Amino acid sequence: MMPSSTTTPEPRLIHLRESETLTAVPLSPTTAAALRATYRDGQLRVAPSWSPGGYDLSAGPYVGSIAIDGDPALRILIAPKVPIANLFYMLTYAHELPDFGDQLAPLTAGEALFDFIVRIFLGQVDDLVRRGIHRGYVDVEESGARLRGRLLLAQQVRRGPVAVGFQQRVNEFTADVLENRILRAALALLARARFGDADLGPRARRTLAAFAEVAPAAITPAECDGVVYTRLTERYRSPINLARLFLRYLSLEGRAGATPFATFLVPMYRLFELFVARLLAEAAATQPRYQVAAQAPIWLDEARRLAGRPDIVLRRDGRDTLVLDTKYKVYGDKPTPADVHQMVTYCHTLGVGRGLLVYPGDTPLTDDHVLRAGVRLEMRALSLNGSLADFRENCRRFVGEVLGSGG
Repeated sequence: MMPSSTTTPEPRLIHLRESETLTAVPLSPTTAAALRATYRDGQLRVAPSWSPGGYDLSAGPYVGSIAIDGDPALRILIAPKVPIANLFYMLTYAHELPDFGDQLAPLTAGEALFDFIVRIFLGQVDDLVRRGIHRGYVDVEESGARLRGRLLLAQQVRRGPVAVGFQQRVNEFTADVLENRILRAALALLARARFGDADLGPRARRTLAAFAEVAPAAITPAECDGVVYTRLTERYRSPINLARLFLRYLSLEGRAGATPFATFLVPMYRLFELFVARLLAEAAATQPRYQVAAQAPIWLDEARRLAGRPDIVLRRDGRDTLVLDTKYKVYGDKPTPADVHQMVTYCHTLGVGRGLLVYPGDTPLTDDHVLRAGVRLEMRALSLNGSLADFRENCRRFVGEVLGSGG
């Protein structure tokens, strides 16, 4: 008698689009409760539907995927409103990633955003491993039976006259350097994640094994920004920028509970802000009179207790001349009071007379308001739609208008 074999059933797929609602979705009460407990309304809202046993799922301004190891397993894929080629242009540009070019083809055929980015990352890291991972000299403090480094006299004295061994600092040539710690941390996350492509999990675990010499470390996305690239480590730039995406947007929750989750959700409002900031910063870099500051903290009060972070500040000849705030939402017939008040506060604090609110949209905005507070408030739209060539032309024209206005 042949032994019976069991296969893991394919997870159920739910396709959703950012900022849209899918009604009467059949979910078990357990799954619905777990979704409500895990996700904020801004990411995914779950509400009972008029249909018995059904729920309304409303996606916020996020794109990506949610994987649930329930019974049955479930995957929710949240697609962008913008064309996929334009989304990837924004991702690659805002996060200083390589241009994926023709690799967009499988994703447009229905592949999940998360799986697509992971496949590119693993390919890049595997290439690093084949060429040999980077090693460098690192100072390590240790207690050894023989002196092979610089004696740490103060620590040695504190240990007392009967201490065995030498407290010393040794300069070791090792693979346990920041660049590899970042990649290992991202791979450790991916090794525990769930994918639509069943091959990606084992592949991530195999790649992780190649970093056995590297100590596990808690790495934050900010540490990726602290890497100083040299001729020897320039090949790490793209994999580390991809690792930053996973460290920032991938989360694994509830693994000890009955319903484990794996979530990769990219906030489009944050991507829009980063994208516009980098567009302006790169253009300003070619014009010596201009500088761009993104998310630079400022004090709003004399006592320096209330802080603010304008999205973007344009400087000309070293002087702040324009405050920009990106708003990833549909523009109505006028800006909201909260947006107006925020902009007036930033302009007054910086001594700037112009503020610009930037919205995604296909209809040109020419609304300008001269406020009694002494600030000229302007609204402009940047279209994210059309072909990739059209989108790039929209971006070029937008940057030209901002910088051409004289700041």
